Amino acid sequence: MVKKYSYLVLLLFVLAIVFQSCDKKTGEGTGDNKGDTRNSDLIKKDEKGEKVSLKMKPKQGEKFNYKFKLDQQSSEKSALTKDEKITSNQVMEMYYSQEVAEVNESGVAVYKIKYDSIKINYSISKPDSTISMNYNSNIKDSVYKMPDFITYNALIGKDFKVRVSPNGEVTHILDLEKVFDFIFKEYGDTLKPQYKSMIKEEVEPQLKEILQSAFQMFPENEIYKDSSWTYTQKAQMGAFPSENALKYTITKIDNQPDGIIIGINARLDFKILENTYKEKGVTFKLDDATGEGSGNIEFNISKGCIKKKDTTKSLKTKIKISQGSQSAASEKEDIVKVLLEMY
Repeated sequence: MVKKYSYLVLLLFVLAIVFQSCDKKTGEGTGDNKGDTRNSDLIKKDEKGEKVSLKMKPKQGEKFNYKFKLDQQSSEKSALTKDEKITSNQVMEMYYSQEVAEVNESGVAVYKIKYDSIKINYSISKPDSTISMNYNSNIKDSVYKMPDFITYNALIGKDFKVRVSPNGEVTHILDLEKVFDFIFKEYGDTLKPQYKSMIKEEVEPQLKEILQSAFQMFPENEIYKDSSWTYTQKAQMGAFPSENALKYTITKIDNQPDGIIIGINARLDFKILENTYKEKGVTFKLDDATGEGSGNIEFNISKGCIKKKDTTKSLKTKIKISQGSQSAASEKEDIVKVLLEMY
């Protein structure tokens, strides 16, 4: 039986926080330019002020090194925890390189990705005890050998590629053969073809979503400084359909030593579309949900890359679970901080 990649799935909770989407958009405003370097033609001025065409125009051969850090704190009190408050904390760090392998005439870029190391520190606490676990991709101990971490182990030191549109959308992942060969060998090369297909179908889209956090999806239209554009995005809050509203505002256009930096402020709001869910005679009702998200992004338009992305999201939920005359309550809280930066 193939074990699911629980820690890779857990990281996907971050996706609403790094503010990615691809639906509706709007924008307008004013500003001042302080510099003129490569790709400065993407910045223009008119009677309304300064506007930017947010495009990724990297140079072939350039290489960027990134550190991705996730800090997630969670708590839950429910019948499953015997009405005790259980808290957990996960800190993940991923170090990787991103090299521009090619750029075609349409501006579509192919990047070579290589993960150097991944570290995860995880702990869970209840009133009378604490359990912790530390994973390091460079230390081959008993944790390293756990099935949960096979995919992370497979990524270390193996080149693969991603194709990215000029607007920052990751469209394809290429050359994953070495990664999957490693995974299959960890199962003793005894997997049947259907299980190998299942692993590919599970890992590829999850990895694509994780890699999207290294980029930023931009609108097609030009945006004025001090103006905003908005994405709306269908989402799931557990079993409850919801909608995310992601608002971005250009706050600065600065000529810095490493290029023209576009500063972007991000805000995340959401609304619940349906607050009741039923399954096998059990009714789940979302009595209350409060949360928000915010962040700041620095985009180097000269080099066509994200320089830094720092985001925070908080979410509290209260759920009533009932079956016939019996009922129980569940309270959860999550605070997630994500930092992506060059090093």
